[in-house]
Amino acid sequence: MRVVRSASVRVLVFLSIFLQVSLFVYADFSSSPDVGERFLDIRSFAFKIASQHGWSLIISNDVTSPLKEVKGETIEEALSNYFKNTPFGWRYFENCLYVANERELNRFFSLLPELEMSLPKGKDGAFFNGIFKRIELSVLCQLLKAISGVEIRTASGLESNIMMRARNMNWQRVLLSVSFLNRFQVDKTDFSVIISPEHQ
Repeated sequence: MRVVRSASVRVLVFLSIFLQVSLFVYADFSSSPDVGERFLDIRSFAFKIASQHGWSLIISNDVTSPLKEVKGETIEEALSNYFKNTPFGWRYFENCLYVANERELNRFFSLLPELEMSLPKGKDGAFFNGIFKRIELSVLCQLLKAISGVEIRTASGLESNIMMRARNMNWQRVLLSVSFLNRFQVDKTDFSVIISPEHQ
């Protein structure tokens, strides 16, 4: 009888924690989109709202919106208004806001487990932290190389600036999301990764 009661208590505690976490995530996107400025382009808004809530942010370089004003009562409404009549959208996954072409987002998350398994293993517990309004892709690769122990570089001639925030993201997730959502080619061996322009 004591065992059953103990197990029931553990289940109730787990459900309580799960509901609190679920409500917390929901409350974030149901909260006010106010970031201290009313007139903002979508990239600036995404960066500020992620900063305000302590989220990581991966945003594709081609994300734009004709709307240059924060409109809506909630974060979710504001994002929906920004992306109305555009091909872009957003996902929130493991404390990271991903913003990119809707088709690319769907494909990325459907392939993510397979993509992560295909990369070189690298160092255990290699997590990346960084806040960049603009960082050259080649510099980001050097930083990821330093923490992962994997040879990561860009192909000759590839130049691109990335806007992103990372809070304790594993290096594989950073590399894959930045590459995939910007439609770069990821060429892999057992010990190296080379980021190239999209193959036509």
